Amino acid sequence: MDTEIARCVEALLRGDTDAVPLRDLGLEEPERTLKALREASAHPDLAVDAPRWCAALLTSARPAIGARALLDLAVRRRELGAPLSSPRTPHLAALLGASSVLARTLQRHPDWLEDVEGDPPAPPHEAPVAASWSAIREAKYRGLLRVATRDLAGRPFEESFAELSDLADRCLRAALTCAEQETGDTAPVLFALGKLGGRELNFSSDVDLLFVYDVPPDADPLELQEGTARLIRHFKTELEQPGEEGFGYRVDLNLRPEGRSGVLANPVDAALTYYEGFGAEWERQMLIRLRAVAGPAQPAARFERSIVPFVYRALIGPEVMDGVREMKARIERERRAARRDVDSNLKEGPGGIRDVEFLVQAFQLFYGGREPQLRTGNVLDALRVLGELELLPADVVRSLCDAYLWLRRAEHALQLADEQHTAQVPTRPEARTELARRMGYASPRSDDARNRFLDDWTAVRTEVRRHFDALVLGSPA
Repeated sequence: MDTEIARCVEALLRGDTDAVPLRDLGLEEPERTLKALREASAHPDLAVDAPRWCAALLTSARPAIGARALLDLAVRRRELGAPLSSPRTPHLAALLGASSVLARTLQRHPDWLEDVEGDPPAPPHEAPVAASWSAIREAKYRGLLRVATRDLAGRPFEESFAELSDLADRCLRAALTCAEQETGDTAPVLFALGKLGGRELNFSSDVDLLFVYDVPPDADPLELQEGTARLIRHFKTELEQPGEEGFGYRVDLNLRPEGRSGVLANPVDAALTYYEGFGAEWERQMLIRLRAVAGPAQPAARFERSIVPFVYRALIGPEVMDGVREMKARIERERRAARRDVDSNLKEGPGGIRDVEFLVQAFQLFYGGREPQLRTGNVLDALRVLGELELLPADVVRSLCDAYLWLRRAEHALQLADEQHTAQVPTRPEARTELARRMGYASPRSDDARNRFLDDWTAVRTEVRRHFDALVLGSPA
């Protein structure tokens, strides 16, 4: 325990009513924080372990909110006849101080405390999710509890990508089964795109999906299309509908052929015809991350196999770099024209997540026709293969992997607070301090934690943009 934090905790537990030590740490609303910590430490089921959880809360994002949530949890556990004699995991207090949405989840379900036990807790359950909308929402939030606590416990952050993606896969499979049962229509193939397709899902992200289906010889094509569309609409509505636990997943279908103006699902042959005849360069880039998640296996395999020549061409020129370069430049231009603060966006700004993704995908499109090992939707896996094939120097691969993981961890920390789908770093100093705390910057003084975060962010995005400029924005040669 840091000496400065230890002195604050000792003073608090002695019963001091002076909030000056907390004010010296730079805490927002120190009097409110002192009151919340004192009330929690007075509860008989929390008193015994107060030094440990008080210290954890003082370097969390929202100490006062976390203290009140911990007290509420202790009260509810006592009502259940299972008193909380101390936080059941050393990371429980950190979780309650980091995430309001997960604190509320535990307050509603104090019996779910077992999901955050352990150092770190176990990953989310691997068993299939029951085919009901309430079971899907429950599975999602119990899974998020485990993933977030594992993040705060310091296990390798990269593991969270697979854990969140596998959790979403299980929930989406259950949702497709629900929709099929409730509409009476035949389920199509469900493909993941975007970060879910690459098994790199965010803590709170849209799931980008693509649906295709086979048309049996004896089927009425129009009737089958209408039934498939009905099922997909039901699937999307129910997943996005809030329930007692929260919602399932936000579903984005706009990456389908012809976008918003296109039908919700296409027969396999019709989709292939579209891409072969009208597919744009950005759609090649998008389909790098195509991955089958649910639905009939045979049409899924046929579509995956048949789309490869469109995505990964055997003969390709420097125009592939031109296309990736122009798309990234257009994104930044459009955001600035709309007066959005692009420079503070972890995803779309210069040196952000998109720069790494687009750099990697440009190399995949350029070399993927000749190097099948590069045909992966996972950015980190693709970077490692680029290094193994000596298409990028080893030091560049290490630099980009480290930067990508830092940026994605910051994105997760932003979304952890209230389950908002955002990559926008706030401008208020206090909100930036909260973000730094969620990322694990544990300096006792708030301004020091915030400044270290900002220094690292500057270094990361400068390094990413340097490589993006050299390898994509510069000469295609």
